[in-house]
Amino acid sequence: MEEDKKTLKEIFSERVEAKGLSVEKIFQATEIPRHYLEFILKGDWERLPAAPYTRGYFNKLAPLLDLNGAEIWSFYKNEAELLKISGADDRLPENRFAIRRKNRKWLWPVLVVLVLAGYAGLNLNRLLGNPELKVDSPLSASLVTSLPNFLIRGQASAQDKIFINNEEVFIDNNGDFEKDYNLQPGLNSFEIIAKRFLGGETKVVKQIIYQPTQYDQQQKGR
Repeated sequence: MEEDKKTLKEIFSERVEAKGLSVEKIFQATEIPRHYLEFILKGDWERLPAAPYTRGYFNKLAPLLDLNGAEIWSFYKNEAELLKISGADDRLPENRFAIRRKNRKWLWPVLVVLVLAGYAGLNLNRLLGNPELKVDSPLSASLVTSLPNFLIRGQASAQDKIFINNEEVFIDNNGDFEKDYNLQPGLNSFEIIAKRFLGGETKVVKQIIYQPTQYDQQQKGR
């Protein structure tokens, strides 16, 4: 090669200028990836891929610049500080230029922790807060009735527990509960409590005064 005293970068630069070529025109003619093509023209050998691929790029570039591919390769090996050797981990050329995926195995534990934290936050009130309790029957705190039976009825949250005078009462999936009681003449007091798991409780007290009619008393006396 006549240009033995010149660097490979200088040789490429002179030939590209003489032929009026641009990086884009060379890319279209050789299909060498643009970033590697720019590294070659700048003499940035450290950023080129493994040896087999780099040699293939030189072989494509040589005819376009009226150069000998074998001589260019020999020139490159003598000039480059480090020649990359193809190894077992090398990928195919079409994959070598793709953006490498980052190792994100650490992301899964973080996502799991975030999901659990979000779930705990949403359900914290369900576990630790004070439950809601509504008693529909009787509505008033105190009631006088002449009927011997009375149905206590209300609503609470389905995950809470309901107790009436320390006796647990069934609550359905809609949060409704009810229980029928036989009243004793006079004052009947009912303490209704909604209890939440690991949380507080809400209490409502209802008083029902049962005043039997004269007929009821006569019937009971027989």
